[in-house]
Amino acid sequence: MYQWKRIVINGLPLLFVCLLVEVLVGQLLFLKEEALLSQLPLFLISIPVINGVSGNMGSILGAHLASGLHVGSVKISLKDQIMHETVITSIIMGIITYAFLSIGIYLIGLFNGLTMNVTLFSFVTTFLSIGVLLIGLVSVVSVVTAFISFKKGIDPDDVVAPVVTTIGDSFGILILFLFIGV
Repeated sequence: MYQWKRIVINGLPLLFVCLLVEVLVGQLLFLKEEALLSQLPLFLISIPVINGVSGNMGSILGAHLASGLHVGSVKISLKDQIMHETVITSIIMGIITYAFLSIGIYLIGLFNGLTMNVTLFSFVTTFLSIGVLLIGLVSVVSVVTAFISFKKGIDPDDVVAPVVTTIGDSFGILILFLFIGV
């Protein structure tokens, strides 16, 4: 039975924590924005894409796992074959998506006269590396969050998406700063 009160009670504290994390990471981005804008504007415009893809892939993975847990086709086990296949598919889709988007972003920047302080190869390599790390992290977080919430009697559909998008947004920016620093 659908109980909106239970969803609010389970979700509100989590959403509040996610909000605080997002605000803190947003402030970090704000502090580094000028340096990014002047030195590597192509990476600055890539942040929404980096965060969006990882959040979407993690949420899709979480939804598949939640559905599998609800119907019993996925077991709470790191050895579960369906879980492995779902995670691998999610990672492959993320890598393909990041590869195409990196080339597209570079070309859009080039055709719009954006100052290019980076070669296509360097940009695609960096963008793809960030994406692979982020998709791997988000996949692990998605599986762990789905399993723990289901085991505790909380619907994973109410928990996975906010946690995964917060982790994806936060670590997407942090990993980008790490790669730019290197």
